[in-house]
Amino acid sequence: MSTNTQENSSERDGLALIIGGLFIVALVFAAYNYFNKSSKEISETQNEIVFQEEAEDVEGELNGDAASDKKLPPTVAGTVSSNATNGIIRAEWVANDYKHGDIQGASYTVKSGDTLWEIAEGAYGDGTQWTKILEANKGDVGFLVNGQQALIIPGQVLVLP
Repeated sequence: MSTNTQENSSERDGLALIIGGLFIVALVFAAYNYFNKSSKEISETQNEIVFQEEAEDVEGELNGDAASDKKLPPTVAGTVSSNATNGIIRAEWVANDYKHGDIQGASYTVKSGDTLWEIAEGAYGDGTQWTKILEANKGDVGFLVNGQQALIIPGQVLVLP
């Protein structure tokens, strides 16, 4: 084989290697964008409750379109703050802002927007006292799977030590 043929062969091999590398980089980039986009959509769906504006005024029987003669209930935790964009209302959780003395007595019924911190501020004047309420209601307060977040629900009656 002549020197010229060997040079052409090694040039073609080098060019094929570069093209192959660029192809792999393009595939990795496309896969990254595809999976990153999907995880963002899932995350947004899990972190916000989306209602259609018309849903509040829908009347009729329960059907496949989820129409009912009852209005939609408020969100489980927090006050709904509407931020209408393109006909969609996004629900936000807003904590209640209690001051010392707002909550009195030996028990308290949880309202929408309450947190143990806010309840402790209303009852004791100090939010850091929320652990007292948690300890007194250990059997009735739920926790997230990782055990780091105490969960209370509206209507739940808590003992205030």
